[in-house]
Amino acid sequence: MIRCMTAACAALLLAAPALAGAAEQLPRGLARLSPDDFARSVAVADGPLVPHIVLSTQSGYKGGQSMSGAYADDVHLKALIDRQSGRVSWQVWHDLINFHGKGEVAAIDYLAAGAPRSSAPVKVERWQEMCSAGDTTAPCHPYMRVVFEVPETVVQEMAAAYRAGSREPWRLRFRDGKGRDMAGGVAPAEAVGLLRSVDEWRARQGRSVL
Repeated sequence: MIRCMTAACAALLLAAPALAGAAEQLPRGLARLSPDDFARSVAVADGPLVPHIVLSTQSGYKGGQSMSGAYADDVHLKALIDRQSGRVSWQVWHDLINFHGKGEVAAIDYLAAGAPRSSAPVKVERWQEMCSAGDTTAPCHPYMRVVFEVPETVVQEMAAAYRAGSREPWRLRFRDGKGRDMAGGVAPAEAVGLLRSVDEWRARQGRSVL
């Protein structure tokens, strides 16, 4: 769920054009977090009636971050471990306020092994729009949740990019096919923390993760 509160959202709407053109750097508070910080905060959701054990970095950082064309209120990673096979699916989650309006997300672009790569979203959700209070002429920006999967090798590349204190993200672009793209990134420390947590879960269970 989007965490943006009313006063903050109103200020965000006024700043939307500036944010849309902002350089995609990690917020300073996020850049200060270490892999250990994320590993300690990883939450594990497990239950006998669900097919996957889910490890999530969602609680690792509570703030939002500006993107080109959007504001990301919640960016995090998840590892879904199949209960029977131990196979892991790696997901990147974004809760967004989309400054482009009701645009579609056709693909997510990123680099893998130095080459361009694209993934189709596995989930796109929309809910209520955020509008400037009392201004009937101002545009309304829809909330969106976009989820896509990446191979483990890509998560490892994210992790390898970690440099203590660096504000450089692992970069990505949400593409709608009409030139109304949204560009942002993920903190590499987050990937390191999640990989460590999956390894620790595997060690505790005494099983391999594929």
